[in-house]
Amino acid sequence: MKKILVPTDFSDQAKYALKLAVEIAKKTDAELILLHVVEIPGQTSFNTMGEATNVDGMEGVFVMKMIELGKKKLKALKEDELLEGVNLNTELKAGNTYYNISSIVNEYEPDMIIMGTSGSSGVDEILIGSNAEKVVRNAKCPVLTLKEEISLANIDNIVFASALKNDDKELASKLKEIAHLSYAKIHLLKVNTPNNFESSAVTGKRMDEYMKKIGLEAEKHIHNGINEEEGILEFAKEKNVDLIAMGTHGRKGLMHLLSGSIAEDVVNHSKRPVLTLKIAD
Repeated sequence: MKKILVPTDFSDQAKYALKLAVEIAKKTDAELILLHVVEIPGQTSFNTMGEATNVDGMEGVFVMKMIELGKKKLKALKEDELLEGVNLNTELKAGNTYYNISSIVNEYEPDMIIMGTSGSSGVDEILIGSNAEKVVRNAKCPVLTLKEEISLANIDNIVFASALKNDDKELASKLKEIAHLSYAKIHLLKVNTPNNFESSAVTGKRMDEYMKKIGLEAEKHIHNGINEEEGILEFAKEKNVDLIAMGTHGRKGLMHLLSGSIAEDVVNHSKRPVLTLKIAD
């Protein structure tokens, strides 16, 4: 792993993400890119040197104050002993958070994004979703999201939930890297649902073929659930799993509204860290 991107809003969840990213960076000698975005509604980007074309006087003054505050907080983080010895690069942007995260991803091409998320529910979840969900849906690299503090030493069991239909070699590779760093055991999970049910013998054979195809060694598990999301979360709770890994199709527009995303739902509702990667259908 060469580059890790950590978007931060200086919240507790963002601090948890930074701590885990620092752990991984120190073990892999990776460059850490710490990004803070000052959110400006209706703006995709804003010159952090103070030049703006579509921001009125009072709003412009407020934005510049927020930018200065962001610079101070980033400077304080750079001087924190937590980051001592880390190859660190800080970035401050202003405008739309997701747009600026995407811009930094295109510029730096990180091997992984690690970010905190508070999740959302109800109307907020349906209408707007979170920036973390948008990043999970669209990022070209693996995204690790977390809500609570965790270290590599606390990751003993990782569940890789899969429909066994896709070529998940890249995700499996990143998963094996994290398992190696944390000395964790990997569990491959297939959730059987009422609408997509098959015998254990058939599923077991498919799991063996799938692991051989993607180069993964794991303990096999089949779990019956009402739907995939609930099945994954139930299994994770029952087996006391420390991290969930899964692919996402990154569907947009009408297809996203109609079929949704199991990965985004799991990210939204899981208390455990979730590692995702956008994969082809």
